[in-house]
Amino acid sequence: MTTFLSTAAGVLLLVVALNDVFHTLLRPASTGRLTTLVFRTVWGMSRGRRPLAVSGPLTVLATISVWIVLVTLGWALVYLPHFPDGFSYSGVNPADYNPFLEVITFSLVALTTLGLGDVVPAEPIIRFLSPLEALTGFALLSASVSWYMQLYPALARRRAVAIELTSLHESGIRMTPPAVSAGYAASVVSSVARSLAELTADLVQNTEIFYFAERDDRLSVTRAIGYAIDVRDAARASGDGDLRAAGVLLEKVLDELARVLTEQYPHVTGESTDAILRAVAGSHGHQLGSS
Repeated sequence: MTTFLSTAAGVLLLVVALNDVFHTLLRPASTGRLTTLVFRTVWGMSRGRRPLAVSGPLTVLATISVWIVLVTLGWALVYLPHFPDGFSYSGVNPADYNPFLEVITFSLVALTTLGLGDVVPAEPIIRFLSPLEALTGFALLSASVSWYMQLYPALARRRAVAIELTSLHESGIRMTPPAVSAGYAASVVSSVARSLAELTADLVQNTEIFYFAERDDRLSVTRAIGYAIDVRDAARASGDGDLRAAGVLLEKVLDELARVLTEQYPHVTGESTDAILRAVAGSHGHQLGSS
């Protein structure tokens, strides 16, 4: 009975960890529940004050650490019923060590493929399982690296949107004739809409980027998006049909962004698109930029 419970508990931990890795990294528009819990917990701890710029990267490291702990414990519990008879020892006496700590040590050695050689599997089932754990460790390392490779290009695109909107605001260009031609204004408004649509897609694909805060106002899209609201309002009020149509397009993109934010992040609330975007800016320690 003890063997069954230990093995079942170990398999359960492995399933939880690997399922979370799968949903976070390999399934589009999805994030593992465990990953979501870790990010929301850390983010909630910063409520009432401006989030630290390092909180996002540290939360990624915390999530990876949780995966490693769960996988290590999972395999250790699978090995525990087979200790010490299922292993062969060289230069060490198993009686000198706590059984649980010993299987955790072996699990870490197998996971990291160190192969110290002082403890090696002897039972056929353990000899079969330990290489599988090594493969799990290699997959976990690869998954962690690929996660960073997914997140940082998305963050770079987010910062590019902030720079585009801030630069547009600082240029002093008004999106209404006669300041500029209606055709040029419509093209600028459409470009802003396209950039925000890509930002929305990044949020759907990489939910975790929301929890990365920016200390530099010029790089904060949560602040700069206020300038997009100004552009939307000016274009919607234009008497030119093309510019007004571009304004409607931008309005719909902003509405979709607000919808995604409220659906993916329960703490983001508001009765309108502008109120939702204002709440997001506030949660990042910023205020919406405006003319």
